[in-house]
Formats: sequence, C-alpha cells, structure tokens
Amino acid sequence: MSNAEQTQKPGFFGRLTGWHVLGIFLLFFGIVFGANGYMAYWAISTFSGIEINDAYQKGRAYNHNLEAMEAQKKLGWTADIEEKLILGPGNKTHLRVRFADAGGTPLTGLRVNGTFWRPVAQGGDRTLALVQTAPGLYEGDTDLEWTGNWLVRISAEDPQGKKFVQEKRVLIGR
Repeated sequence: MSNAEQTQKPGFFGRLTGWHVLGIFLLFFGIVFGANGYMAYWAISTFSGIEINDAYQKGRAYNHNLEAMEAQKKLGWTADIEEKLILGPGNKTHLRVRFADAGGTPLTGLRVNGTFWRPVAQGGDRTLALVQTAPGLYEGDTDLEWTGNWLVRISAEDPQGKKFVQEKRVLIGR
C-alpha cells in the first residue's frame, strides 16, 4: 500500500471531498441566514413603531412646541439655575434660580415652578413652587430621596402670560 492510499482511507461517512466541504459550508450559512431572516421578519412584523402613548397627538403638537420655543427666544429671558445642590437634613434640597431679561434686569412677579426629574429611576419626581425672595431671585425647598444626577425643569410665567421653560442637569450631593 502506498502512502497516498494510506492517507485517503474512507472514514465513517465516506471520503471527504471538496464537494462535501462546500455542501457543509452552504448548509451552515443557509441555516444562519435563514434564522436571521426569520428573526428580522418577526421583529419587523410585530413592532407597531409606536414607542410612546398618544404619539399622533404629540406629533401634531410639535409645531406648537416649535412656536413656543421661538416665542421664548424672542423674550430674551435667562434663568441661572444652581448646578450643584445639597441634600440636607430630612432630605431637603434648596433650589435657587435667578431670572433676568435680555438687558440683564431682574424679572419680578413671575409664577415659577420647578420639577426635579430623575432620568434613571421612576417615581422620585418632585414638583415645587418657587417664591421670589429678592428681585429676580426665586427659591424653594423640596424633599428628594437620592443624591446624584437629576434634571431640573423650571417653568415661569409673568402676569401677561409670557412663558419660559428651561431644563438643566444638576448634581445633588450631601
């Protein structure tokens, strides 16, 4: 028996040829592509595309939101929200915001509300009314459960009905 005959003995399934390797290769990738195709079809056919409730109404209100943002820009108001707040005794947090018009004059007589909104946890949101303590300075206290990153949303309205909204990320520490 020659060396060539010894190295090409048929195995359990017979001789392995190039056609067998091609068939195994095509079968393997056919199964992979078939499974991926099925998963993609199933994902697309069962997803409605709606990620939020009332998407249609919110979409229709989008132009109104753009108009409100443009009106706010024309006001020229600024709100300086403290960036680092302290969680004090009894989990009280003091929020201080300074309002000024386009010329830097403090704004007085505003009705101001603040909302603490936690992006990573549900159920910890707090809303508070801020009181004017000096010309252009509005302050208020609320109780928060956690330290860390929060979003503060300030909304203000003057006696003529002009509205201003600003959102800022703040760090609450001890």
